[in-house]
Amino acid sequence: MVENLRIEQDLVEDLLVRLSQKSKKGREGAIEALAVSTEDDDWRPDELIAQGGIKIVRDLLKEKNLHIVLSALNIIIAIAASGKEEALIDEGVIACLDAMQDDKNPAIQKKVREALALLQPEVEDVVTAKPQDEY
Repeated sequence: MVENLRIEQDLVEDLLVRLSQKSKKGREGAIEALAVSTEDDDWRPDELIAQGGIKIVRDLLKEKNLHIVLSALNIIIAIAASGKEEALIDEGVIACLDAMQDDKNPAIQKKVREALALLQPEVEDVVTAKPQDEY
């Protein structure tokens, strides 16, 4: 178990280093590998979050490469679906997604809507407290 954790830490660290490099091919391969890893039933975003990966993935949303952007969106959706919405919100992911809503690519628009639906509660789900009238 401890060995598996160390392997996961090393793998996430390696992928994040590759995502931070200038090589377009290296970034594309690393983001796709990270996106594919989220499809595993045992995948948890904790190590990615602990190593500052949300900021790196968020910044990849600005890439021109469609594969990189779609993979980054898939990772964001997986993190949100795992119950770690606060980590995404804290890193300003909602603002980045808001700016992408009118993207000309329909696949990006669809993924952005999916991510925002996970990060922004529906109006009817939000309960607002009303101050009690003073008598």
